[in-house]
Amino acid sequence: MPSTPPAPPRLGGTALWLEAPSAPTRTGADGVLGSAVAAVAAAERAGIGTVWVSESPVAGGTATPYEAYSLLGALATTSERARLGVIADRGERRAPSILAKIVTGVDVISHGRSVLGLDGDCSSPTDAERLSEALTVCRAVLVDDHPTYAGRIYSVDDAVNRPAPVQAGGVPLVVFLRGDGPGREPLLDVAARLADAVVVDGGAVVVAEACAAVAARADAGDRPQGAAEVLGRIGSAGPVAAAVDAVADVRAAGAGGCLVGIPFPWDPRDVEAVASAW
Repeated sequence: MPSTPPAPPRLGGTALWLEAPSAPTRTGADGVLGSAVAAVAAAERAGIGTVWVSESPVAGGTATPYEAYSLLGALATTSERARLGVIADRGERRAPSILAKIVTGVDVISHGRSVLGLDGDCSSPTDAERLSEALTVCRAVLVDDHPTYAGRIYSVDDAVNRPAPVQAGGVPLVVFLRGDGPGREPLLDVAARLADAVVVDGGAVVVAEACAAVAARADAGDRPQGAAEVLGRIGSAGPVAAAVDAVADVRAAGAGGCLVGIPFPWDPRDVEAVASAW
């Protein structure tokens, strides 16, 4: 079993979410990279602590395709302070051991600024088992010298991860809950026990419920390093001003931070507006 690392740095406050392009860009993948570099630079100037990028649309979509962790690696070389992660809300595309290795590479390149996101499907009453094993494998690969774990779904056997992550406190593990249904409560329980933060959609009511769930786990002594953070998430369905108001509601409900989405081409002026939300 993996050892328990010290608590990683907190991820609270306003975080920037670079939503995936919904249509082909005039300059293709080059346009995605250039726009992302400019947006992250604006985020760092504005004091935003974490930047999340979306996965490229699945095969068959009409948007410009790109590989999310390759984009993240490029951003690691052009940024200085922001933490960097990939939104996990389309189902897992990578085995957890491989994902942990990829994120380790980003952590090394960025000198200790990576964040690892995992997906939880609330519509599935059985997804909690998969998420629990995925979190355990990721933690083992990121922390242990010779990680070994045998689960029903995932396993890893002496999978040495070198070079190791470099950030003090370890790479934060963040669970993204998507959808609604009978799996929400079990997934929240898993995230409260094993993750460092959980991201929920649905506004202030859902945030308040998540805060209560993770606090109960911490009070029960299941979190020796303190309660997991609860983070809200707000997409770019309306004007940036409306998102700023929604962030205030999420904060009042007890969230430690909020991811705020902006649409492609990720205008630096939108980034600056988002920075004032928290």
